[in-house]
Amino acid sequence: MLESALLVLALVAPQEAPPPPPSAPAEELVRLVRVEAAPKEGLEAFVGLVPGQPLDREVVRRAVELMFATGRFEDVLVELRRQEGQDGVEVVFRPRPAPLLVAVRLEGDLVISAGSARSIARLRAGEPLWPARLERAARDIALALARRGRLEALVEPGVAWVPGGADAVFRIRAGPRVRVGQSRVEGAEDTAALRLDELARPRPAEVFRREKAESARDAMRRRLAGTGRWRAAVELSETYDPGRGIMDLVFHVVPGPPMSLETRGAELPRKLVSTVRDLVREGGTTSDSLEAGAERIEVYLRAQGHREAVVRATTEPRGPGEAVVYDLQPGPRAIASTVELRDADPLLLAGLRTQPGLPLDDVALEQDARLLVSRLNERGHFEASVEPEVPEGGGSLAVVFLARPGPRAVVRSVEVTGPPLPPPGDGTGPPEITLRADTPYRLGDVARSRDTLVSAWRRAGHLDARVRSEVTLSEAQDEASVRLVVEPGPRAVVEHLVLAGLDHTRATTVEREMVLRPAEPFSFERLLESQRRLSGLGIFERVSIAELGPERTSRRDVVVSVQEAPRTTWSWGVGWSEQDRLRGSVALTRRNLGGLGRTASVFARGSFRGSRFLLNLREPWLFGRRLDSSATVFWEEQDRTSFDYNRKGGFLQTGRTLDSRTRLILRYVYQDTNVFNIEVPIEELDRQYRTYAVSGPSASLIFDTRDDPLEPRRGIFLSADLQLSLQALGGVSYLKGYFQAASVRRLRSDLVFVLSARLGLAGTFDGEPPLLPQPERFFAGGDYGPRGFPVDGLGPKLVGSDGQLYPTGGNAVALGGAELRYNFSRAFQLASFLDNGNVFLETRNLTLSRLRWTAGLGLRYRTPIGPVRLDWGYILDPKPGDDGRSHLNFSIGYAF
Repeated sequence: MLESALLVLALVAPQEAPPPPPSAPAEELVRLVRVEAAPKEGLEAFVGLVPGQPLDREVVRRAVELMFATGRFEDVLVELRRQEGQDGVEVVFRPRPAPLLVAVRLEGDLVISAGSARSIARLRAGEPLWPARLERAARDIALALARRGRLEALVEPGVAWVPGGADAVFRIRAGPRVRVGQSRVEGAEDTAALRLDELARPRPAEVFRREKAESARDAMRRRLAGTGRWRAAVELSETYDPGRGIMDLVFHVVPGPPMSLETRGAELPRKLVSTVRDLVREGGTTSDSLEAGAERIEVYLRAQGHREAVVRATTEPRGPGEAVVYDLQPGPRAIASTVELRDADPLLLAGLRTQPGLPLDDVALEQDARLLVSRLNERGHFEASVEPEVPEGGGSLAVVFLARPGPRAVVRSVEVTGPPLPPPGDGTGPPEITLRADTPYRLGDVARSRDTLVSAWRRAGHLDARVRSEVTLSEAQDEASVRLVVEPGPRAVVEHLVLAGLDHTRATTVEREMVLRPAEPFSFERLLESQRRLSGLGIFERVSIAELGPERTSRRDVVVSVQEAPRTTWSWGVGWSEQDRLRGSVALTRRNLGGLGRTASVFARGSFRGSRFLLNLREPWLFGRRLDSSATVFWEEQDRTSFDYNRKGGFLQTGRTLDSRTRLILRYVYQDTNVFNIEVPIEELDRQYRTYAVSGPSASLIFDTRDDPLEPRRGIFLSADLQLSLQALGGVSYLKGYFQAASVRRLRSDLVFVLSARLGLAGTFDGEPPLLPQPERFFAGGDYGPRGFPVDGLGPKLVGSDGQLYPTGGNAVALGGAELRYNFSRAFQLASFLDNGNVFLETRNLTLSRLRWTAGLGLRYRTPIGPVRLDWGYILDPKPGDDGRSHLNFSIGYAF
């Protein structure tokens, strides 16, 4: 006899946990486990039941929960089958597929297209049509219709099952399209000259769109405020007649009196007064805006040395209007006559905001005191304190910083106690702490070392790890023994990895990018790294990684939810240039080829005088390894005024990160350039337009420990580039190498010193001319050094047919540089530099005695993409043939 119990576990929405199945008999054994779903779903891994073991209710509940987390099922049925005469129970899981979107269908009033509805609701193919998602989509469509004048639109969502999934069905009752009956402005008699009525939108008989009416209201308010009516208010009234489908609009204007702003008691810069006026005007002269303006003025006055400045705002009548009057009581002005540091090294005063001859600012004084404490701590004075002492009042005042350095200690020993750190499983080595023996004892180093150890243990899965520091000082308090005690706590391990939202993407594409893997440590740092790597593929619009049931201590289930980006995008453009005249272009990109994260793109541009074609394929994994690779093929041709050319070629590139600081890049490059119909002397052509071919492999090895590639403050940068071209492969035969080294050292918080050296060497093989093709030679001078020379203006030169000197480049280059960078504000930086270098026709000509020297000053404006750089360089050893004694260079990014 067959007994069966059907356990239906239904969810209203996928976020809700399913109810647990009824309890099975105590100690009942599992005879068989089956999952009735397609093998590709891979659900068997979620079932922790083992035949021959007791039936565990919690394990069943957990398996159902994991299946729901995939987002592919709306119900999971669990059936327990008992067979008479057989021991144990058969457990059958029957997932019911979720309604995955196939298409969008509209019924009722077809006032918009199905494509528009899908775009408005942001519905994507393969997305589960949960009730909450459908309700949100219907609401978005109804709001879009309301914005188009269908104020009474009702949208009812539904689902229709079809082969392969389900259609989202929206039944629309659009209602009448509302139009504007009257649109008038009231209460603007005193401002008739401003013609506010011409701003009223929408116009009578136009379709009513609320955003247009609100925009018109705001425009009226701005026009009134711009003419001095700072307290102006405009209210919008809507009167709707549903029987006629008419909306009457009335803009009620309260102009308020004409306003102005005055200051008395002290002179203020025009820019500051203008800023405060804008602040008060935009704030409608409310008490908050008046107070904000007063605070802005007080900050300025105190920065000018008026330590007791007080500013009050009042409103006074002025003719037909009113004036906002700021009454300034600046008090006496204080100037720092001298700045002294007592009981500490006076050299610590360098770079303070408080300087002799400058206004005395109490805020700057407090900041300088904290900076001095930090500098004393850096020297090992672990109990240092600094108090500024300045007389009250104004005038020329002596500033004294009273330092109490306290004892200075040196680290005698560092000991880390606790269990050995288990390997995190991601290839990272043991942590390196900043505490070292025989270095000054700094509380900051202790804290940083403690944080480093905590981070390493948590990355290894010990989420509650703690590190306790124990410091023992010698009797003279000049030596410190530091002991870091590790308390790891329990270890969390990933048990299951659940993937949700995959439609075209293969599961292996996601799994290979994950740093979090089953049976490996769980940590939030690894979670964020996995999310960053998945986002970097460029095939997902959204990536979310979260725990499923975070209350579990030792075993964690991780849900990776993604939203795939559109697989195909394209763009086109039409333009005009002096060279090409009318030209057009088109670009097509296809992402996630084969569901493996590959991307292919095609670009084509054509004109009456030239064309260009480019095909690119990107492969994030090559031969089953994480090798970010790409292949590019290009072809271009152009008819220019004085010459014609065509160029074809391509390159293959792959790169691998060897560790957190080292990267290897391998390439194969082929390029063939053919220049013809030349009507001017060859030296007048830019060097990239020369007939030559290059074909062969190249490699780059990069070692970088800088803390920030765009704005480094410490670290080193080393790189080596080798390029080989061979005639047998279709190019000119030569070998070329370029080596770089840079060291960045932070002297103090606002001062950085950089040293750089660069060396380029190249040579051709037997049977070839001794010099490389000119486009492949080394050049120097200009933005990247030496900065006293014009771009490419350093090195050998050739007299052209017009009598002018043209740089020829060479087979060797040697460059060096030193730069001191001073951050005098958050946005601006000053620099002084010394550059040297030269270009040599052949490597045998390279002689250090022939290096040229330049020096100069620079100004940088710091931006998120690197500094905008302005450098002035001066030649220290001028020679005949130099193009000027100095040059000004403008560029983005550092020279080295």
